[in-house]
Amino acid sequence: MKQLDVRNPFEGPVYYTDSCESTMDEARRLTKEGARSGTVIMAGLQTKGRGRRETRRWVSSAGKNLMFTLILRYPDFSQIPAAMTLRAGIAVANAIEADAPLLSPRLAVKWPNDVMLNGKKCAGIIAESDCSAVLLGIGVNITEDFKDAHIDGAAYRATSVAGELAELDAEVSAAYAKTPLRIQCFLEKALFSLYHTLSSDFDNSWRMELEKRLYMKGETVCFMAGGIPADRGCPPRLVTGVFMGINENGAVRILAEGAENPETFIAGEFVSQ
Repeated sequence: MKQLDVRNPFEGPVYYTDSCESTMDEARRLTKEGARSGTVIMAGLQTKGRGRRETRRWVSSAGKNLMFTLILRYPDFSQIPAAMTLRAGIAVANAIEADAPLLSPRLAVKWPNDVMLNGKKCAGIIAESDCSAVLLGIGVNITEDFKDAHIDGAAYRATSVAGELAELDAEVSAAYAKTPLRIQCFLEKALFSLYHTLSSDFDNSWRMELEKRLYMKGETVCFMAGGIPADRGCPPRLVTGVFMGINENGAVRILAEGAENPETFIAGEFVSQ
C-alpha cells in the first residue's frame, strides 16, 4: 500500500493498493490500528467488493473505476450527519457533473445509496460503523465498458461515466477515458464534494439539493417496506403508490393507492413492478 499525492480536505492520508478484497475491510483494519479521521483507502481492484447487502457484489475491472473508503471519526453519535449515504450520493453526482458536464441532465440520486446515469446505476455507497468510526465506502464506474463479455451491463443495469459520454459524443468519451490520472483526479473532486455535503453547513440544504436529482420522485413506484424478505424471514409488505420524496431524516414518503396522506418508511427497497 502506497500513499498518493492527492489533495484531501479531510486532512488524512490517501492510500492506494493495486488489489484487495474490499476497501471497507482495509479501512476497518486501519481503524483498529488507529488511523486518523479523514484517512482514505483506494484500490485499483476489489476481488470481493460488496453493496448494501452481503449478497450484492460490486463488479468491476482492474484500473477502470474508483473504489475507496473514507474513515470518519466523530466525538459522539449525535454528530454523525443525517442521511449520510444520500448526502454522499449528492456529492458523487456533483463530482460527476464537474468531471463530465455533458452528463448533468442524466444524473440522479436513488434512495438510499445509488447514483444513476440515464436510469442505470453508475455509483454505489455504503456506510458502516466500527465502534469509534464511520466507514464510508464508495464505488464509481468511471471507464468500465459494460459491453465487455465478462460483465453483463444489462443484467446489472449498470453504466459508467465514459459509457454514457460515448452515447452523446464518442470523441469526448475517448478523450475522457485516455486522460492521465483520470481516476485519481476524480477521487480528489469526490473528496472535496463530500467535504461540503457532509459538513454542518449543508445540514439545512441537503434535502433541497437532493430533491433536484431525486430518482423516480413523482412517479408511481413499488416499494418493499422493511427490505428483502430473506433478511427478516417474514413476508414482505409491498406498497404501490406515488413517491413523494424524503423527510428530514432521509426516510421515504409514499402516497399509497387509496390513501389520503403519505406514509413514511425508514427501511425498504424500491422493486421492479
